[in-house]
Amino acid sequence: MKTLNCRDRVIRCLRGREIDRIPTFDILHNIDLIEAVTGREVTPANAEDLLCETASTLLDLVRHFAVPADRERTIVKDENGFVYEFHWWTGHVVERPRFRSSGEIESSVKRDIDIIYDCIGKKKECHIARQHVRLFDEPFTTFEEVKSGFRRISQKLGETVMLAPEDVSAVAVAAERYDETGWWYLYHDHPGTASRYLDALTDYQLAFIDDFADPSVAPFAQISVPVGTTTGLLYPPEFYRREVIPRERRKVEQWKKHGCYVLAFLDGYKWPLLDEFLALGVDEVHPCEDYCGMSVKALRQKYPELVIGQPVDCTRLLPYGTEAEVRRAVTAAIEDAGARRIIIGSTSEIHPAVKVDNALAMYETARRYPL
Repeated sequence: MKTLNCRDRVIRCLRGREIDRIPTFDILHNIDLIEAVTGREVTPANAEDLLCETASTLLDLVRHFAVPADRERTIVKDENGFVYEFHWWTGHVVERPRFRSSGEIESSVKRDIDIIYDCIGKKKECHIARQHVRLFDEPFTTFEEVKSGFRRISQKLGETVMLAPEDVSAVAVAAERYDETGWWYLYHDHPGTASRYLDALTDYQLAFIDDFADPSVAPFAQISVPVGTTTGLLYPPEFYRREVIPRERRKVEQWKKHGCYVLAFLDGYKWPLLDEFLALGVDEVHPCEDYCGMSVKALRQKYPELVIGQPVDCTRLLPYGTEAEVRRAVTAAIEDAGARRIIIGSTSEIHPAVKVDNALAMYETARRYPL
C-alpha cells in the first residue's frame, strides 16, 4: 500500500485497518540518543530543534515533550510551602510543610481547592493541580499559552504527532503532593474534603480539555492512571471503582466530545480492572509490561481487538540487554499481537540509562517489520 503519514498510520492502527508499517510511540529523555540521531551536540540554544528532529526521525507519536535545554536541577517553593525539585526530564516533591494533624492537612487542601477553582475561572495553568514530572504545559501560565506553544512545536515536528498535554489521575496528584500517608489520613478523617479535592483536580483537567481540544492539531489524548505494582493493584479495586474510574470517565468523554482519540496509560499490573477501564471507551492501552504479568500474548488472547502499546521493557532490556535481544523482543511483541493493533515503544520512556543502539534497534525493527 502507499506510504501513510504519521497521523493516518496511528489512526488506522487504532481502527484496526491496514497500515504500511508498525507505528512507533515513545518519550525521549536521552541526550545521547538525540546527539546520535542528529549528529550534533545538544546545547541550550539548539535543544528544542534537535529534540524535534529526533522525534520526527524515529516516532509517529511523541509524548511528554520536555526540552533538555537546562540540565541543572531547579528548586521551586510554592505559596503553601511545598518544595519541588525539577530536572529537564522529571520533577518531584522534596519537602512538604510539617503537618501535625489531619486537620492541618485538610486546611492546606482547602486552600489548594480555592486556588484550583480560581485558576479554572481565569483559564490559568495551575501547577498545584498537576503531578510535576515536566509535562509539556508546566512552563506556561495560561491555557492560551499552552495552545500556542503546542502549535509551534507541532510545526517543528513535521509529520510526527505530539500527544495532547497529559495529566495523571486526581488521586495520583493528591498522593504525590501530600504523600501517601497524608492523603490517606485526609481520606479517612475528612472524606468530604478529600472528595472535593479530587473533584477540583478533575474539574481543572476538564476545563483544560474543553479549552485545548482540537483534533486538527492534537488528534490523540491520554488518561494516565497508576494502577498496579509488578504483582498487584496499588489500592483496593473498590477504591478505583468509587474514586478513580468515574472521574477518568468524565475526561475520556470530554476528549471524545471534541473528536479526539484517547489512549490509556495504565501503569503496572491491571488485570482486575482492565475491563472497567476499557469500558470507558479508550482506543488503546499501554504500557504492556511482561514483568507485571501483562504480556502481549495474554492481552491479545483475551482482547482480540485491543490496541496494545509500548511493550518493550525499559527497566532491564533497553538499558542492559543486547541489540539482538531487543530486536527479538520487538519481533515477538508484533507477532504475539498478530501484527495488528500494536504500537511499538518502551514501557515508559527512553531514559538516560537506555543504550542508544538498543533504542535505535527497537524503532528500526518495528518500522521494517514486513506486514
